[in-house]
Amino acid sequence: MSLDQCIAALAKVERGAIRDIFGPIPTRPEPYSLNLTQEYSRFSVQPDSGPDSGPVTGAGSRSLPSGPRTPPPSSVQQQSSGSNGDGRFSCGPCKKSFGSEATFHSHQMSAKHIAAVKDVDKKNKGKGASKSNSTNNNARGKQRVEEEEQDHPEVSEALLSLRKVEKIVKENPNMAASVLWKIAKVLWSHRQSQETARVLSLLINVLSDLQSAAASNTAPAQPGSLTPTQISMTLYLSRLSLARLVIYHSPSLAAQCYMDAIQGRWQIPPEEIQYICEMVNTSSQAQTLAHTKTFLSTHSKTEKLMQPPPPPATGPEVAKKAADPNLKLLTVLLECSSMIIQTGAIVQDGKSNNKRDGSEDRALGETSLGLLSMALALAEASEDIPGTIDLLRTMAAIFKSPTFRMPSSASSCLIKAAELCFNPLSSSKAADADLAVKHPHTAWDLLQALLFATEAGDFVRMRHSIRLLRRISGPGCFQDVDAIVQVAQAVLAQDNDFLHCDSAFALEHLLLLVKETGDTLAEESSLLMCRYSSPLASVNMLEKLQQLIK
Repeated sequence: MSLDQCIAALAKVERGAIRDIFGPIPTRPEPYSLNLTQEYSRFSVQPDSGPDSGPVTGAGSRSLPSGPRTPPPSSVQQQSSGSNGDGRFSCGPCKKSFGSEATFHSHQMSAKHIAAVKDVDKKNKGKGASKSNSTNNNARGKQRVEEEEQDHPEVSEALLSLRKVEKIVKENPNMAASVLWKIAKVLWSHRQSQETARVLSLLINVLSDLQSAAASNTAPAQPGSLTPTQISMTLYLSRLSLARLVIYHSPSLAAQCYMDAIQGRWQIPPEEIQYICEMVNTSSQAQTLAHTKTFLSTHSKTEKLMQPPPPPATGPEVAKKAADPNLKLLTVLLECSSMIIQTGAIVQDGKSNNKRDGSEDRALGETSLGLLSMALALAEASEDIPGTIDLLRTMAAIFKSPTFRMPSSASSCLIKAAELCFNPLSSSKAADADLAVKHPHTAWDLLQALLFATEAGDFVRMRHSIRLLRRISGPGCFQDVDAIVQVAQAVLAQDNDFLHCDSAFALEHLLLLVKETGDTLAEESSLLMCRYSSPLASVNMLEKLQQLIK
C-alpha cells in the first residue's frame, strides 16, 4: 500500500479516545513489555530536546512548536455582547475581541458576523433534533459530529493556512516547515486523521529536501533559516508521528517510517540494519546478538549507550528531569517492534485476519527481530536483567510463531533467559532452590526450551535444558517436568524400548491429567503446564511430543 492509498484509507475524523502521535508513549507496568493494549497518552509535556530541536517560530527565535495542550472546545461559544471586565468586548461566534464598544457594534453589523450567528443557530437546532431522535438517528448524529469537527473554526483556519503554505513550499521551505508542523498538531487535536497524515507527508518531503540542500551547500545559512539540528530533529519527530498514525492501516509503511526515523536520528546506515535483520535467518541468535553489540559499541552515535551505567551516588539524591521517551533509542526500538506485533503482522496462533501475504509478514517479522536484537544489546549494556529476560521471551515467541517456525532459535532465547536468573556467584543447591521460589517462570521457560529443542532435534540444547531443569526443580517437583525430561533423556540415549512403551503411557497419563485439571486450581496444580499455559495449548504440546517420538 502506497502512502497516498494509506492516507485515503484513514478515517476523516478519528473515533474514540484520541491517541497522541506527537507526544511521548505511555509508561507501561513492565520495563520492556511489548503488549500495547492502551492508547498513547495525551500530549502534556513538551519534548525535552534543547533549544535547537525544532523549527523556527519566527525570525531569530528557535524552539520546537507546540500544539494546544488541552483539547479545544467541540463547539463554538455562544455570542457575548458584554464586556469581559478588562475593557474588551468579545464575540463568541467569531472568536474575536474588540477594544471599544463602537467597534464591537460595528462588527455585529458585518456580514461575516451574521453568517457566524446563523451557523451557531443551525448547529444548536441540529443538536436539539439529535437529542430528541438519538435512538433512531445514530448515523445522522455521527455525520453531524464529523461536520462540526470539520467546520470548527480552528480546523477551517488550519486548512486555509495549509492551502497558503502549499503555494510557498518551493519559494520559502523554511517558513513552510515551521507552519506545517503547527498545522499538523492543530488538525490532530481535532481528530482530522486524513489531513494530519497529508500534512505530515508534505512536511517530511520539505524537511528531506532541506536536509539534502544543507548537506550539499557550504554557504552560511540565511537569517531565519532552520539549522541542520532543527531540520534533523523535526524530521525525526515527523516520521515518528506519521508511523504512529498509519500503523494500523499499513504496518509496512509505518515500519519504514520508524526505520527512516531511527537511521536519521542516530545515523545508522540502512545496510547495517538490513544486515542485522537478515542475520535472523542465516545465523544463530547468539551470533546475531554478538554482531549487534559490536556495531553499537563502535558506532559514534550509540557507543555511549553501550557503556555500563555509573555507580549510584552516595550523597543525597538530586531530582532529575524526566527524559523525553521519543529521544531514547531503546524506547523507539521497542515501540516499533511492539506495534508490528500488535497489528498482527506476526502470526501467533496460525490464523491471521490481515490481507497481507506471507512474504510481507515474514519481512515485518525480520524487521521486528532485528530491532529487538538491538534493544536486547542495549538492555544488557544497561545491566537491566528483568528487561533483558522480557525481551528474550518475546523473541522466543516470535521465533516459534508460524511466521518463522524456528524452534531451535526459540529454545536458545529461553535458555539464555533462564541462565540470567541464576546467581553467577553461587552454585549451591540452596541457592538453586531459592531461585525456583523467586523466579517460578524460569522452570516454565526451560520446559518450553526443552520441547522446542526436541522438536528441532537439537541435542545440544536438549542437554542444556535438562541440566538447568535439574538444578531448579528436583524429582517430584512437577509431574509433567519429570515425565518430559525422562522422554528427552531416552531420545538422547536412543532408548527405543522406553520410547515405544513407557513414554507412550507417561504422555497419555499427562494428557488425561491436563484435561481433568482444566482451568481450575491452576496455581496449585502439580503440572507446570497448567500453571503457565492454557489446557488447549498444553494438550497440543503433548500431542506434538507424542508424534515426535513415534
